Amino acid sequence: MRFLRILHRWIGVSIAIPVVLVAVSGGLLLFKDPYHRWRFPELSRPITAGELSGHGALLERIEREFEGEIRLVRFPRDGANAFLVYLADGSEAFVHPGSGDVLSRWHPHESLPAFLFQLHAHLLSGTPGEVVNGFIAVFLVFLGLTGLILWWPRRAAAFRLTLAIPRSVAPGDLLRSHAASGALLVLPVLLFAGTGAGLVFYEPASRVASAWLDLKPPEEPSAVVMPSTVPRRSWKVILQTVRHTLPEAGPTMYYPGSPTNAVMTFRKSLPGELHPNGRSYVLVDPYRADVVQAIDARSQGAGTRLMHALYPVHAATVGGLALTVMAIVATVGLTYLAVGGSWAFLSRSSRRAVRSVPGPLVPPSPASGSLRAPVPAERGRSFDDPCPFTPSSVELKKTR
Repeated sequence: MRFLRILHRWIGVSIAIPVVLVAVSGGLLLFKDPYHRWRFPELSRPITAGELSGHGALLERIEREFEGEIRLVRFPRDGANAFLVYLADGSEAFVHPGSGDVLSRWHPHESLPAFLFQLHAHLLSGTPGEVVNGFIAVFLVFLGLTGLILWWPRRAAAFRLTLAIPRSVAPGDLLRSHAASGALLVLPVLLFAGTGAGLVFYEPASRVASAWLDLKPPEEPSAVVMPSTVPRRSWKVILQTVRHTLPEAGPTMYYPGSPTNAVMTFRKSLPGELHPNGRSYVLVDPYRADVVQAIDARSQGAGTRLMHALYPVHAATVGGLALTVMAIVATVGLTYLAVGGSWAFLSRSSRRAVRSVPGPLVPPSPASGSLRAPVPAERGRSFDDPCPFTPSSVELKKTR
């Protein structure tokens, strides 16, 4: 238990700063959609039937506007009634669903939500930062479990849950508060740290989940359409094909083809799916407007569906107000645990280090022969000061 306590404390101190950055940025991202609606009031408008019927023409205009730059297009949805276009240079753009005008185009450093996402998911360092972030999430799971183990034997004494609110900023009170607060927050910490780690290490985690829980291998988008000089069918015809395939929902996202595979990939969020963008796919041959592959995510195995649920749980897009409140509690709680625990531990460690430094050697008083406490004038003496009196061992024995 002593070794576990030392390990818990030093890991916590080591990752405190990135934990605060990830927790605060993640909490602020919960309000991304309201922020966008405040910046662009057009996004609050309801989606009309006329706009739906005109999506084909709008997509043709978007392709002309951003020719060769499109990585992904997100279709309008309730609360965000605009096309969101992700571009090859890392920028994004809102396109009005009626007029086709570009409402705004920005790079990550020019938009608060985009900046917060890069900080939360990548620590502003791209793929290496994302991997580091994943290991931090794994360490958070470890800290949550070990903290509960350390708290449990002493739950009825010094680490009572009533001490979650510290009585003072003294290191002892803060550490007791840290232990009690950690016990109270262990469920949201494990939930959001665990799902975050799963999202970072999605591929190995999905292989493990599929091997354990799926009765058959998961179906992935794999259809290939060789590029051709034949003219592509119109967007109106292609969208009709997409909407008639898995017709319970419309498309949520579109991925254009590549130089080696011309297939057009659409995502759908069918009833019963938790993912806001859906994990169901419709793959279309652009030259014939034929469906070459369709995947209903609801028919996938339990392990694959479990992995599909990681993002909506982590982003609190499901569960209504309850999960949103839990996410906010996790944000505030993790920030307090990281800052308060680190401050208390480092303060106590620095005090112990100061107490362990030996003070000046003080001779016994010649009058009494007894060892006495230093007077203020003697406290400033360095170890190099000449000692006026050095008693022998025999003289010390006589004075005792």
